[in-house]
Formats: sequence, structure tokens, C-alpha cells
Amino acid sequence: MVTKTYNAMKEVKITKRAHDEIRRSFSSRAQINSLRTDPELTEIVDNFAFDKTLQKSEGFVLEKTRVMCILAATIGCNAINEFKLFVDACLNFGVKPREIREIVYMAYPYVGAALLVDYTLLMNDIFENNGIRLPLDPQNTVENDEEAFKRGLELMDETFGPGAGENMIASAPKGQEHIGKFMAEYCFGYFYSRNGIDTQHRELICFCLIAAMGGCDDRLLVHARGCRNHKITKDEMIAVATVILPWIGFPRTLNAVNIINKAYSTEQVM
Repeated sequence: MVTKTYNAMKEVKITKRAHDEIRRSFSSRAQINSLRTDPELTEIVDNFAFDKTLQKSEGFVLEKTRVMCILAATIGCNAINEFKLFVDACLNFGVKPREIREIVYMAYPYVGAALLVDYTLLMNDIFENNGIRLPLDPQNTVENDEEAFKRGLELMDETFGPGAGENMIASAPKGQEHIGKFMAEYCFGYFYSRNGIDTQHRELICFCLIAAMGGCDDRLLVHARGCRNHKITKDEMIAVATVILPWIGFPRTLNAVNIINKAYSTEQVM
């Protein structure tokens, strides 16, 4: 998927738009270099990912938001090589280092620490190689578990509807209440409440993470409704599903689209 000259791209029928988009997005793709070894695949994938799908999202998704969503999707489907490329793309499209870090941090309660430690270390290596001084400024807004739990409940109510957090805890079977409490405290209190990304983008990032993971339809529906509640339109959601399609595949994308349709056709929020 790498070329050094436009002439080389023309040899495998890479469109000018795909060529230009790749050059704008990535500082270097030499580590992949599939053009030389797999030119047929390169032609199909690059034209689809960097031309056709972008045509269908124009006017609905800003470039900065697009690369942030794709970055989240690479984490969700555990594509660490593509993650590395899209950290680079995010920097090239003006996504701030703290915003990139918040995408990675947001993934901890959704994807889990077992995978995210490696992504965090890689992200920091990329930052240092780009002359970005670490550690970045702190973005936390809570100081302890009590504050985190209280703030988490507030954010769940803002995102999913009044009483959403308390209702989830109260409706849990006996002996399982702690899972809901952890959700409020850990996921929303310690992570979702952080500065660095606004709540609308956080909810969209959550949707992309879960869509890319697959197999979590109930949670994906909840976050699709959360996106709706944060004033993201259905057209914008479909555009986001379109731009992450090349990276997560058709089955997960079709599933996400079905869930978007369901979320935007009902008033139920949790």
C-alpha cells in the first residue's frame, strides 16, 4: 500500500484522490510496502479506503474526526500496525497529542488493559519520536473513588437519560451490583470525565471501539443511543460507519448500521 511516486501508483491504477489522501495522511508507509509485493490488493484496498468510502462521508464527517474514529477502530479490532499508522495520520491532520492519548485511555474500560498497555507504550514511542515531550499534561477531573462514582453517575445520566446509572445498579441481580458501580466509577468517573476530548466525541469514539470489537451488540446499541442523545445525527453516524468499514470489515459494519437504524428509530435510551 506504499508508493514513493505517483507514477508507481498509476501502474496499479491507484486513483489520484487515493494517492493524494495517502500522501496527506501518512509521513511514511515504507514499513508496509505492499505495492511492490501485492499490487492487485493495493489497488483494490487503497481505492476503496482512500477514495470511494470518503466520497460517501463528505459533508458529514470532518477529516480530524474521521482519523480519530479510524484510530479508535484499529484499537477495537486489535490492529496494532494500523494503529501506528493512524497515530501518525492523526498528528498530520491536526489532532492534538492529548486527544490521541484520550482515545487510547478511553479504550481501557472497553477493550481492557491486557491489550491497551502495548498500545499506550507504542503511542508514547511515536510521540517521543515526533519530539512530543512526555508526560503530557494531566486531564483528570476527579481525585478519588467517591468523586469518580458521583461524576460517573452524572455522565451516565447525561448520556443515556435521567437515572440511567442508578437504574442499572438497582436492576442488577443480587451479588452483581458491583459491576454497575464499577461502570459508573471506573469507566465513566475516571475515564469518561477526563478533559481533552468533548463528551460528543467521547461517545462517538466509544461507538467505534465497540463496533470494531464485535459481539457486544447490546452495548453498541446503548452507545448508538448515547451518540443520538449527544446530538450526533443519523447521517453522521452512517458516515462514520462508512469510513471505518475498510478497517473493520462488512459484517461488523453492517451490524453497526443495523444498530444505528434501531437506535434512531426509538426513544428508549438505556
